[in-house]
This record gives sequence, structure tokens and C-alpha cells, in this order.
Amino acid sequence: MKFFLVALLITLFAFFQTHPVRAAQNSDQKISKLENKVAKKFSKTFCNSTGFGISPEGALKFSLGETEVEFEKNILISQVNLENIKDQILNNVADACYYFDLTKSDLDKLSLSSKK
Repeated sequence: MKFFLVALLITLFAFFQTHPVRAAQNSDQKISKLENKVAKKFSKTFCNSTGFGISPEGALKFSLGETEVEFEKNILISQVNLENIKDQILNNVADACYYFDLTKSDLDKLSLSSKK
């Protein structure tokens, strides 16, 4: 009888894997903070690059690469809304370094994916 119960429990655990669950509200707050962090990182890198004399095209490529590399190991990065980030980037760049020629289509190459 004991053997049967142990075998049944082992079978149940083997077939019914558990997955960690996050609270929705807490996760949403973390994602929102991550979106802000990504936008600030990109904007700061872009503004610093153009401030050092790099062309806007070069600064854009450099900022895209630096931002993607910094956040690729974050497990929540696949859940962020890229459109929100792009809007924040446009606002941050306009406010921080007074560069108004950057468009949303320039940011289409921004791809954030998690590389665990």
C-alpha cells in the first residue's frame, strides 16, 4: 500500500509540473519600471553620443546596440510594450538633448528579447 501511494505521488509530480506565479499588479509595476529604465538608458546614450560629436545616425546605432545588450538578460524584457518605450524615448530625447528629428520609424530596429 505504501509503495502504491509513493508511486502515485511521484507520478503526479512528474506529470504535473508547477510553474512560478507572479502577482499581476506587482509584475505590471516591474514592467512599467523596466520600460522607463530602457527608455532612459537609450535616451542618455543617444544624447551623450551626439554630445561627443557622433552623427545622429551613428548615435542611433550605438544606442540601439547598447540598450539591447544591457537588457537582454532581464527575464521581464519580453513582456514590455515597445510602442510605449519608443514614445518615452522620443520625449526623453527631445527634453534632454533637444534633438527633434528622431522619429518612431528610426526606432524600428529596437528589438528587446530575453537571452536567458
